[in-house]
Amino acid sequence: MTMTARLKQVVSKNKKRYQDEDFDLDLSYIRDNIIAMGFPAEKLEGVFRNHVDDVHKFLEKKHGGHYKIYNLCSERQYDAKKFENRVAVYPFKDHNPPKIDLIKPFCEDVERWLSEHPDNVAVIHCKAGKGRTGVMVCSYLVHSKIFSTAKDALSFYSEKRTKDLKGVTIPSQRRYVEYYSELVRTRAQYNPQTLVLNSLELEPAPTFNGGTCTPFFMLWSAGAKMSKLYSSPVIDVRKGFSGPLHFSMSCPIPLHGDIKVEVYNKPKMMKKEKMFQFWFNTFFVPPCGGQGDVPHSNGVAGGAELRVHNGDEERHKLVLYKEDLDKAYKDTQHSKFSRDFKVSLLFVPRSHLSPSAAAGACGDDPGSDLDGHGSESDTTDDDDWESQETTHV
Repeated sequence: MTMTARLKQVVSKNKKRYQDEDFDLDLSYIRDNIIAMGFPAEKLEGVFRNHVDDVHKFLEKKHGGHYKIYNLCSERQYDAKKFENRVAVYPFKDHNPPKIDLIKPFCEDVERWLSEHPDNVAVIHCKAGKGRTGVMVCSYLVHSKIFSTAKDALSFYSEKRTKDLKGVTIPSQRRYVEYYSELVRTRAQYNPQTLVLNSLELEPAPTFNGGTCTPFFMLWSAGAKMSKLYSSPVIDVRKGFSGPLHFSMSCPIPLHGDIKVEVYNKPKMMKKEKMFQFWFNTFFVPPCGGQGDVPHSNGVAGGAELRVHNGDEERHKLVLYKEDLDKAYKDTQHSKFSRDFKVSLLFVPRSHLSPSAAAGACGDDPGSDLDGHGSESDTTDDDDWESQETTHV
């Protein structure tokens, strides 16, 4: 094996590769007409990833005139002329799910293309060709009724794309496949709902600062840009405290559509550290006591609950367990989060919404559009957090 081939194997990690006498590519056939692959790179990057010229040669040889590429990267593009201008772009950020209303247009695009000719193939990629690619491939598998459940689609993709059955592993990405599966299964019409967040609770307290933590959280809304809606006060937790940490909203916050929650640890005089994050969509949050309030549901409301969704009169509750939280789910030794750790968000009827909150005057400036969300190298000035109100428990 050449040094270049070894390097490609290292970079592709657990993913299955396509190898024959002519090609060695980070590429897998999920079905005969659905291909998942890594980014078609150029120059030096093409040495250890799929080189764009090799990908072009492969597709022309195997599927000449009958392939269409779907690029899911928001961070980078390439000249569509390299692939005969048959490139569609459905972008979203790495390690995050797509907005819910991006999934159906993608699935319908793939469906149209594959129906135009029996030899057509859809070639889907992100950067590594695993997580984001898996979300959209699995969504298409349930859209086209190849599989009836998200669980079956995700398992099938893991088997076809990876050696260790670890395909789509990030909980929020899996949640959005489950969301779309519910829409397909119930034929429910997605209609963004506004819910009013009244409180957020962590239980039991995480252990980051030698047995304690100093958490706060941030809310983001996914519109045309990521917009920060709110940042909470910091709770200073005394050592040995294991009870629930309760963030009560002095001014309830209206949330609509796709929402990202980031929870940080912020000891005094130190930089903040992200403890975990998660995405959810308000349309799928169940009423109190609903299906989403039990372990292993990933916070997804059942079909009957989608049909009776009423944020005007009902209370809703989203409960996510450790396995449902991005980053926290990796703590398999339970060193920072207990085995039974969970996050609960309680939503009150819209009648509880004050005029100031309805006008966007609650919490941080709702017009703050920042592009640094989700990054461990967050560029927010730490002095901002030193000046925040601190609550002690």
